[in-house]
Order: sequence, then structure tokens, then C-alpha cells
Amino acid sequence: MRFAGRVGAAGDAEMVATRLMTADELASLPEDGYQYELVRGELRRIPPPGWDHGRYCARIARPFFAYEDETGLVTVVTNATGFRLESDPDTVRGPDISVVLNSQIPAHFEGTHQAISPAVVAEAASPSEEKSEIEGKIADYIRAGILLVLYFFPATKTVWVDGAGRDRVVMTEADLIDCSDVLPGMPPVSIADIFR
Repeated sequence: MRFAGRVGAAGDAEMVATRLMTADELASLPEDGYQYELVRGELRRIPPPGWDHGRYCARIARPFFAYEDETGLVTVVTNATGFRLESDPDTVRGPDISVVLNSQIPAHFEGTHQAISPAVVAEAASPSEEKSEIEGKIADYIRAGILLVLYFFPATKTVWVDGAGRDRVVMTEADLIDCSDVLPGMPPVSIADIFR
């Protein structure tokens, strides 16, 4: 629980209790056209993505969907599907694209936000995202043990490649992303094809 000071009518300070939200409370929010994430119990509203963002996400997702279809080893989810990355206080992030190893999916899903970590997450940076927000997301993903974190920057046509146990590598249109250490047999992904 957090406490915030507020000046009362008589000039006296009054304490107003605010509490952290849980993942279950996040799941029960009414639909209002926005997406939300929960970061260590604090609710964050995310505006609906624009046309370019959606287009880049679709291009990023293609090779992962092909891998899913060809191997049956993974399940790919999109559209900011929420994953509970931390508990007490709860962190629920919704990556643009998530690739989950089927061997990690429990037999019975309960609740809206699953407490499993994807093997791979991919995000397309939005023009409104601050660098500190991006670094915070990446840090949350790495703390959750996500092995491969790909952050695509359409404005510069670059990709940050991160993940648990990795040093960041910055790649350009001339490069290919090799995901095969996490997704065996997946062909390299052409960054130029994503950004064309």
C-alpha cells in the first residue's frame, strides 16, 4: 500500500491510501478501448497502436508463425497478450509478439494472464515511447528469464537483441537475426524484409 499526502480544506495534510493493483484486478477491468499493463502493481494505460505499428508487428510475426506451423514446437500470440512476469507486486506485460514453447504451457490454463514466460518476445517501438520505458520493458523481460528479446526501431531500421544471459547487440538492415539457439531450426530473420 502507498500513502500520498493531500492538503485538506483547513490546510491540514490528510493521508490518502492508495494500493497496488493485482493481475486479477487488471483482468477484470471493463473494456474501454485501451490496453493496460501492470508494472510492479501500478496500472499503465497504453493508447491503441497506429497503422505503421500494426504493419510492422505483422511483418515481425510472420517468421514466428511460419516456425509454429512448420514445427509445432511453439505457440505464437500477438496483440499484447498479457503475461504475469512478476508477483507481489504483480507485473503484467503485453508484448507485441510472444513465442511460447509448447513444453512450457500448463495443461490447464486458469485466469487471463498466464504466469509463464515466453521464450521470445518482440516489440516494435512506437514513436511516443521514451527510451526509459523501452529499457524498463526489456529489464522486466530479462528478469522474467525471457531468453530472446527483440526490440525493433522502425525510425532507425535497427533492432536491439537482448535476453536473459545475453549482452545487447544492435543490428541493422544488413543483418540477419538468428533465433536458432532458442528456437531450434528456425531460419534467420532478415531485418531488411521486416523494414521494407
